[in-house]
Amino acid sequence: MKETIATAIFVIPAMLGLAGCSAPTTAETTDFSGEPREQTGRAKQALSVCVDVQRGLPGSTVEDTCLDASAPSYSDGAAIAFYTGLGNGSERRSLLKFDLGFIPAGSVIDSATLKLYQVWRTGGESTVRVHKVTAPWSEATATWASAAGSYDAAVVATILARNELTSVVTADLTAVVQGWSDAGDNHGVALEEDLVLNTEFRSSDEPIAARRPMLSVCYTAPTCEDGIQNQGESGVDCGGPCAACPPVGVMITEPGEAYGHHGSCDGWNGCGDAATCALWACEINGYSQLVSHGAGAPCTELDNCHLFFSQNAIEWSWGTFCGVSGVTDIVCSN
Repeated sequence: MKETIATAIFVIPAMLGLAGCSAPTTAETTDFSGEPREQTGRAKQALSVCVDVQRGLPGSTVEDTCLDASAPSYSDGAAIAFYTGLGNGSERRSLLKFDLGFIPAGSVIDSATLKLYQVWRTGGESTVRVHKVTAPWSEATATWASAAGSYDAAVVATILARNELTSVVTADLTAVVQGWSDAGDNHGVALEEDLVLNTEFRSSDEPIAARRPMLSVCYTAPTCEDGIQNQGESGVDCGGPCAACPPVGVMITEPGEAYGHHGSCDGWNGCGDAATCALWACEINGYSQLVSHGAGAPCTELDNCHLFFSQNAIEWSWGTFCGVSGVTDIVCSN
């Protein structure tokens, strides 16, 4: 069974369990009107968790920049576009990096797709080559002189930059992300192409969120079982004592959904802080424990907020009318 999760807009909404040895059962809770509110799909065990990483989505950190051989000391990390190929007579390469620290150690990467918004171009098709970057860099400081050569020569993926196209193009980075997850050496990717044409992509500074670079990752987190009977035992052998199973978590918030507290339109008010609001949200949805939660954001920046009057009283679907803080990406368990 595969369930998908995303952290905000431009994603596929679904409910999921993060990982573990078992899953809680589907529960019913009572909403503010007193009617049963079934947590449909929220108690399913999800073997594969899917996350979209894109600047502007809660919890996402993305960096990108363009390196220009004609300006070897210039840092271009704040531009709304980056380029590959030959532009204005100069070679250009670009770097992208997505923070994937949320993926548990030992996970299997089921898929990882890089999505870029290619700007209209003329002159024919071109193949943009993708390489693994081999050294740390920052979009605020990276220049041609400091970073243009810091990538592995091996091509790990390609992107077909098409003539007369303004749309999203993709590259399969499943093997690359698996390597990053295993080795912990994620420095991102470098893009380059033959010095004949010039390809333009929108960067993470693009005002229209849907045009920003995105990495869509699906992964299966490890459990405490290796599934092998290899020492004559009747149960599962882990090659030694099994570590405790990680908490089974259920994501109770959809993309853009958050929990906050009624009151003045700023701060956490009666909740006190994001963790308290997240715990209250778990409890009012029928769970006893808070596993994790995402960042807080004003409800005006979200799709919908549910606001607590007190720990056990809530107004569902308040909307986006107020700048009161709401907490997203709430994972609960029993």
